[in-house]
Amino acid sequence: MTSRVGDLMSPRVVSASENAKFKEIAVVMRTNGFSALPVVDADHRVIGVVSDADLVLKVEDPEPEEGSALESYRSRIDRRKRTGSVARELMTSPAVTVRSDTEAREAAELMHRHGVKRLPVVDGEGRLEGIVSRVDLLGVFFVRDDRLRDTVLDEVARLLSGPTDVRVDVAGGVVALEGAAYRRSDVSRIGHTIRELEGVVAVDNLISYEYDDLAPSPGTS
Repeated sequence: MTSRVGDLMSPRVVSASENAKFKEIAVVMRTNGFSALPVVDADHRVIGVVSDADLVLKVEDPEPEEGSALESYRSRIDRRKRTGSVARELMTSPAVTVRSDTEAREAAELMHRHGVKRLPVVDGEGRLEGIVSRVDLLGVFFVRDDRLRDTVLDEVARLLSGPTDVRVDVAGGVVALEGAAYRRSDVSRIGHTIRELEGVVAVDNLISYEYDDLAPSPGTS
């Protein structure tokens, strides 16, 4: 079963209104140890995210010089944040968000791609439902070794179409596979499939094979 963001997120989320003042936001973030807050409009729709990186620009340079006609887009945005006093002027927009039915793997990829530590979770209308953090996503590994072993055995039997002599051992989420299969492609397919299972930290695939169906045919290059 693939974990979804809705299974891992925190439904209790602190947000900021678009008119929330700089100091109010800073106090909430520092007091609670938050690195970012979603910013919502009057209908509770997420319109942006204000992060500690956004706020610290004012510490770095509270009185920036006027920009030139050749000023870059990034410089204009940073200057706006440095001179801003309410959430809508300080936030990064549009926000990177996910739905509750988003797969955990996809949410992790979004966090990595955009360099963020948490993502607002929204409904179909863009209204805030919760928040999911990097730490929350680690929940995909919270599968007991005995349950994971049973799942792996089922997958191996399915992939090899019946009973096999493949032995499975799981310790701390690391799956060790030993035994034999007929084709090299079967061994490769088993390894790939097991690595995709939730709870799997790593796979030590020592399954041997009789027939190398992945080797180039004679005369091909």
